[in-house]
Amino acid sequence: MARYSHLRQVKEIENWQNVVFSDDKWLNANHTVNRSWTDKTTASTTKVPVGKGSRLIICHAGTINEFVEGSGGTGDYHEEMNGKEFTEWFTSMLCSFPEPSIIIMDNVPYHSMQIDKPPAQSQEEADMVAWPQKNGVDANINMLKAELVRLLKENQPTTIRYFIDIIALEHGHRDIRLPPYHCGYNAIELMWAQIKGYAARRNTEPPFTTSKMLKILEEACKHVTKGVWEKIFFME
Repeated sequence: MARYSHLRQVKEIENWQNVVFSDDKWLNANHTVNRSWTDKTTASTTKVPVGKGSRLIICHAGTINEFVEGSGGTGDYHEEMNGKEFTEWFTSMLCSFPEPSIIIMDNVPYHSMQIDKPPAQSQEEADMVAWPQKNGVDANINMLKAELVRLLKENQPTTIRYFIDIIALEHGHRDIRLPPYHCGYNAIELMWAQIKGYAARRNTEPPFTTSKMLKILEEACKHVTKGVWEKIFFME
């Protein structure tokens, strides 16, 4: 049903010039071609250090014509991407759009932070009491947990609201979310494959650092022309 819903929304798009494909990827400093010839001598062995190395997180967006100017963002993170980092980038990206746009994006957790999300059954009873009370439902700490669980189920919001969706609407845009496990519906995924391949072929000599990888990525993005975008888009 999620797939059908997504495809119905996509079929209603009239102007694909204003559709933006958004995504974020991880790329390691040691990312390189994974095969090489060797004659088993020291001179012919790989120069790439063992392991993946430091990790870059790349956020970008593109249209049928090009990457959206000013939407690229890259960080060197030791932890996972989180909602705060993504929301800051997403808000900045929206300011790059010259006119109302439709943003295609996936549903990873930091894209999908809910507004007024009901507590889970595993949370503290105090939280399970506070949420119904805040929403005008009679609840108190003396109730059994089973009663609180029933209250939560009976008063679940009919529509899930996401912070990112609201931010997009406030800036005059809207987003269409991909169905689960269908990232192939996002044209930028094929663009990432080309860019990562370009980076791997040029990252074969020391130093293997995030700063060097960032320069390679910037170079790779410059090689992405309108023709490349159109080829990927129409292949989709």
